[in-house]
Amino acid sequence: MNIHSLREAQAAFENQIDNTISAREPLHVIRRNFVRHFTLSRILGMGVQEYALGYPRDNNRFYFCYGLERQLDGLGRILGASASKFGIYYSHDEQRLMVTKKWGSIADPVFIRIKQSIVNLLEAGRRNDLAAIESNPLSRMFKGKILATYLPDQYLNVFSKDHLDYFLVQLNLDSEELSKAGAFYKKQALIDFKNLDLVMRDWSLDLFSYFLYNYYPGRPPHERRPENDPLAEYRKPEFPANPVPVIVNIDILPAVAGQTGRGLHPGAANPDYEAEARKNKLYGDRGEKIVLDMEKKRLADAGKNRLAKNVRKAEFDYEGYDILSFEINGTKRYIEVKATRANIGRASFFLTANELEKAMVLDNYRVYVVFEILKQQPKVWMMGNPFSPENANVIKKPVKYTININARPD
Repeated sequence: MNIHSLREAQAAFENQIDNTISAREPLHVIRRNFVRHFTLSRILGMGVQEYALGYPRDNNRFYFCYGLERQLDGLGRILGASASKFGIYYSHDEQRLMVTKKWGSIADPVFIRIKQSIVNLLEAGRRNDLAAIESNPLSRMFKGKILATYLPDQYLNVFSKDHLDYFLVQLNLDSEELSKAGAFYKKQALIDFKNLDLVMRDWSLDLFSYFLYNYYPGRPPHERRPENDPLAEYRKPEFPANPVPVIVNIDILPAVAGQTGRGLHPGAANPDYEAEARKNKLYGDRGEKIVLDMEKKRLADAGKNRLAKNVRKAEFDYEGYDILSFEINGTKRYIEVKATRANIGRASFFLTANELEKAMVLDNYRVYVVFEILKQQPKVWMMGNPFSPENANVIKKPVKYTININARPD
């Protein structure tokens, strides 16, 4: 996650937040009326025609599945998935009531169990019992929509597993543990992220969901891009979830004659340093997460759990490194992370003056280069410190200067 991109998106959203709240209020009016209509006792007592899709409707009445799927579609989409997600539905083709296979084949006993499962779900939801929610026999998307409708301050209205995984990856919240967890644990991780953020912690979950889909990180990509996509440099990279890094050993080779670094050469197009910096920042943030997780695992595997828990990202740029880790004996290890989507080979990256200065004065300073950052198995090269002592085969060339000018009007 790029904190600067996140903050820019939050600033843009907050300029529109009052308009967004007003535009979504009619949906919340329907939601509140739906919940008042379908109380727990009403759910247990409703007939199958009041519940199931497919029957003729009176537009002046609420219907349970129709209301959740259609009337409240703007508060989180479950429309598109088969009606079998509801357990029971009426088929016009078959001219009869259909029962989803996992529930059995006799409609009346099945319907009683479905209604009781809805009530059990809401009771577990009020207790925030995620284990009971996950084990409830109702379908995942249906459970999510029911909970977000009845308990909108507790449950996020994101129902697609692919969307949850995408948001977790883009916010660098994905982990091996979460990859194996159920949907409601993933939602809770997103909620915890919101509640810890100084800007978003007071937003409703509905606003947070709207922000995720429409501002940052945006809707997941759903189609192949053209080969010469003019927006390629501006689209967010598609990182795989829960990558498994592979450590590689690489020798630094002598510099090629005439090689001078990343500067311009005759006939070269002018590089777009701003576009390159944007993309490198996203790669870098992802690389830092990969290295952070890798370092914690290295220490935990060595039985150094206390040290593993203390591995952290640097809080400020002036520290001159990205990750503070440790050797097995407790000695501090300062790690600067550089990441690229390129295959293993020539490493070319930007280094600030402050990072170079820290590399030359901090003991046990390391540079980790993460190659193939967009792949499931990125390659991590622990290159050590090529700046102290200075390696003649590592070429440094300045590409920017800070200019300070004192001036006064005539």
